[in-house]
Amino acid sequence: MIESSWKTRASAPVGEVMAALLAVQPLLDVLSYFMGQAEATWVTTALRTVLLFAVCLYGFAITENRRAYYLAYGVVGGFWVLHMLNSLRLGYQDPVGDAAEFLKLVQFPLWTLSFVTFFRQRRDLDYRVVGMLALNFGIILLVIALSYGVGQPVYTYDYPDRGVAIGILGWFGVANSQSSILTLLVPPLLLWGLRSRRLWKFCLCCLLGFGLLYFTGTRLTYYGAILICCAFLALLVLRRQQLLFCIPLAVALAALVLFRGVSPMAERQALTADSYSIYQEKADAIMGEDKGFVYTPGEEIPTEVLDKITQVYTQVYGQPGLYGATLLEDLIEEFGLERVMEQYEYATDPQTLYNTRVKKLTAMEMVWQDQDFLTKLVGVEYAQCHVGSHIYDPENDFPALLYYYGYVGVGLYGAFALYFFLICLKGLALDWKRVLCVELGVPAMMFALMLGGAQFSGQVLRKPSVTVYGSVAAALLYVYLHPTVGTARAVETRGFVERLRGGRSRGGNLRMGRSQGGTV
Repeated sequence: MIESSWKTRASAPVGEVMAALLAVQPLLDVLSYFMGQAEATWVTTALRTVLLFAVCLYGFAITENRRAYYLAYGVVGGFWVLHMLNSLRLGYQDPVGDAAEFLKLVQFPLWTLSFVTFFRQRRDLDYRVVGMLALNFGIILLVIALSYGVGQPVYTYDYPDRGVAIGILGWFGVANSQSSILTLLVPPLLLWGLRSRRLWKFCLCCLLGFGLLYFTGTRLTYYGAILICCAFLALLVLRRQQLLFCIPLAVALAALVLFRGVSPMAERQALTADSYSIYQEKADAIMGEDKGFVYTPGEEIPTEVLDKITQVYTQVYGQPGLYGATLLEDLIEEFGLERVMEQYEYATDPQTLYNTRVKKLTAMEMVWQDQDFLTKLVGVEYAQCHVGSHIYDPENDFPALLYYYGYVGVGLYGAFALYFFLICLKGLALDWKRVLCVELGVPAMMFALMLGGAQFSGQVLRKPSVTVYGSVAAALLYVYLHPTVGTARAVETRGFVERLRGGRSRGGNLRMGRSQGGTV
């Protein structure tokens, strides 16, 4: 009784805690940007770590199902012990840095667990969190406006020595991460406008949301805008609700497609194509009539062709590149010319050899190939991505997940993410007409966009500034599909809840007690 009374008092401000926790996220991102300028990003890393521990402790204190926390902490802690012991076996180079990277990665499942608890403890918090996310988008807009107002704008692609300044970014340090944040915040922004039932407000949300995605200038934000637009249109038409609100969505979609050619994204791609053409000309000059050669694994390369390919690697890509950029010389020095050529499958095209993202993956793949079986089970330490004076930390999160945490880490993380897809499929199978709605569609969009951004863009799963929003989406999916009293307002309907529970209570009323598997 005393514990129950204490939990009731402790959980009373959970809504305010959630609001403050989300509102502080863009402010921490701004602080991180300025700390990066001062080479002191450890400050915000430490702040986010303290925040994580505080939220996890608070969630554990007020939860009604501590077994879920014991299980989550046990899995996370147990895996870390295995990873650490293996690194000690090989000779730990930087245990502190390795631990910091691991804490960044596990914030997604730990945030999710705590957010589920928050939603369970406060009636309609799962409904009101959409407004909190819309507020965060507004804060980001204010930060961008302020950066221009004081004459200190920051661009998505900013290369002063080349006279290049493309895309609107604001005081946010990592363009990939900020692109993911924006794509995750636009769906709840549109839902907030849709709930108002005021067309002018929804039009304003479309203008600001899709406008900022367009002018940010990355492929993720541009194609994310198109996907969000299409998803909202499909849901509104399918449900035959608020069809008038399809007009601004259709206009936004048409504008995005029609003005693609003059978008910041297209401008950035044109610059990249110019750089590619320079290196293509150099390679073609060496390859001559063999410039169309494509290597097939297992075939024997003619000696004269192999000599030309070798010259491309040594004379073109084995030298400092445009503006003094390091190309392949450090990898050749570290792993040897023949191995680098083999790893690149003897390619000579700049889309492969001049691509920084591909280079990082190639470097880490060669590091990975040198590891023993135990290390491939639990991953290499983060310091292994250092080759000479360069850091080849992969931008794409899923390959990085394999390299740093091995087959076991990929399995655990993949199983956690897969769970949310499975419960969505289960809900659709039980009653798709009730589940396939905008309210459930928004967190589903956010979750899918987060995972898509992790694979095709990167700097997502290991960035707490991004995964905090993914955790909100995952927690919303859970409470919507495991409804209890006061939660899951979007799908808390007679047919769906009864079929999810497997029956009715006496008198035909809904059995709104604990969900299957207990309340978190």
